[in-house]
Amino acid sequence: MERIYKAYDETGKEYVFEVNRQGGSLFLTLKKELFEGAKQLRALRDLSETKAGQDGYYLIPRNIGMMGDMQIMFTKRADETYLHDRPIMSMYALKLENYCALIRIERNYKYAFEISVKDGCYSVCVCFDFEDVKKDPVYDDIRIEIVELPLSAKLGDFARTERGIRLERGELRTLREKCEEPAVEYARKYPLIRIRLGWKPSPSPVLHQNLENEPDMFVACSFERVRSIADELKRQGVEGAELQLVGWNRSGHDGRFPQLFPADPRLGGNEGLKKTIEHVKNLGYRISLHTNLIDSYEIANTFTWDDVCVKKDGEYDQTGHFGGGYSYHVCPKRQLKNNRRDLPDVAKLGTNGVHFTDVISIVEPDSCHAKEHVSYTKDSIEAVQTIVRESRELMGAFSSEGTMDFTLKYLDYGLYISFGDGFGKKYIPFGERCIPFFELTYHGILLYNPISPTVNYPIKTARDKLIYLLRGGRPTFYIYSKFRTGGKANWMGEIDLTTETDEAMRETAGFIADSAREYLSRADKQLVYMENYEIYENGVEVVTYEDGSRVAGNFSERPAVYDGHTIPAGEALIL
Repeated sequence: MERIYKAYDETGKEYVFEVNRQGGSLFLTLKKELFEGAKQLRALRDLSETKAGQDGYYLIPRNIGMMGDMQIMFTKRADETYLHDRPIMSMYALKLENYCALIRIERNYKYAFEISVKDGCYSVCVCFDFEDVKKDPVYDDIRIEIVELPLSAKLGDFARTERGIRLERGELRTLREKCEEPAVEYARKYPLIRIRLGWKPSPSPVLHQNLENEPDMFVACSFERVRSIADELKRQGVEGAELQLVGWNRSGHDGRFPQLFPADPRLGGNEGLKKTIEHVKNLGYRISLHTNLIDSYEIANTFTWDDVCVKKDGEYDQTGHFGGGYSYHVCPKRQLKNNRRDLPDVAKLGTNGVHFTDVISIVEPDSCHAKEHVSYTKDSIEAVQTIVRESRELMGAFSSEGTMDFTLKYLDYGLYISFGDGFGKKYIPFGERCIPFFELTYHGILLYNPISPTVNYPIKTARDKLIYLLRGGRPTFYIYSKFRTGGKANWMGEIDLTTETDEAMRETAGFIADSAREYLSRADKQLVYMENYEIYENGVEVVTYEDGSRVAGNFSERPAVYDGHTIPAGEALIL
């Protein structure tokens, strides 16, 4: 009997998907004419229903605030419902006793997963909200793809299926292909060192800034000091490193975006920046710069209300409160315009590293309802993809803050896949078991640092070091990562690397030198896909690569045995 695939609106009205079978997939379509006027829509709940106590799990992709992707076992628990939004992957998976499938969702609307237990029955559905003032109206069909897998499928099978489909359809490029660009090949082998040079108080005491009331900028590291850092790295035998300057622009980090120039005179100005770029390159290292397209502050000489996102209710989208005061989000179509205007001047500076544009790959792009530049989710994603591609073509390589799956074709490196517990641990319903499914799927597609606490991992906890190692991270350092005030969390940690004295600079360079030497022997592993990830009851977690190599880490507080080897608490074994 042919299965019927359904969605329900807020009144309980039923809608039936059209089904088209092609190859190994079922392509489901719900025509927009059918659900026009619906306030909310919940799709495919019937497909997922199973009873507590049964074998199997749901696999739900993380959002940016989580340690990993949720593997939800069907344990007995009290009734609970959780709306999980902004997933970084456009899929989820069902592994039930009698059904196993990867379910892929076209991200032409913003959606969330509603996970529920009621009277001992589990379910998950895909939820669309057409009333939210920051989301889309009904403007397109809903399209979902179902790929059925054998009941014996493992985590690695789901990952391999998702990756394979996207590679076959030209939605991804492998890291090996990306490494044809010299800057990416260099980044694969050597660590990233971000240096925050200057910033104003963040959050700012002045919400609406102008030239008269702008707070002073704190200078943490001048361009001259950057040259000294590079010299110290060379003195300590660091073979390769990429230095990335953050807050080089006018008024420092988050100071006057989208304005970039002139480079702040308190740091050394345009001439000091150019001298530093050449000095770093002459030492044999690479150097890159940090820019930002999404945040805009009224004080910028490039600020215009015509660029700002407009919500359904006609209000401007004011999101964030940083060094420049209130930040107003720029419509993605306008971000593309601004990037084409400003990035060529950055390119003229002669940097040779992996360029970094903040935020753009860690968020779902905004929907904009301004009549002059309407940009719903589908348009906004296309604008972001164009920005990433054009930036890479101009600068030679491209990186950003996160790893949303729609950016991955031309994204070379993500500063972190998610914040993890960088903002403090919190209760997430159904989030008891978080696994690195993103890494399992996309290792070998791009470089990344796993979570924000694994930045500066040599000075972090044993757990952070294990997460960095088992999840296949690129060593990432941040000098002056800590800058938020007023009780606001510093999501990369409250312990920091600095260069405020020569002794501190030598110590920081020493951490980097040791890490760079240790990592170089493992750098080729970045080109190999992961095969599987296992979690054992004794606290040992094991990643297996497709070449058969393994890394086992002991996350427990006592020695644990794996494959005949005793692993001390907090340590790892490479097999």
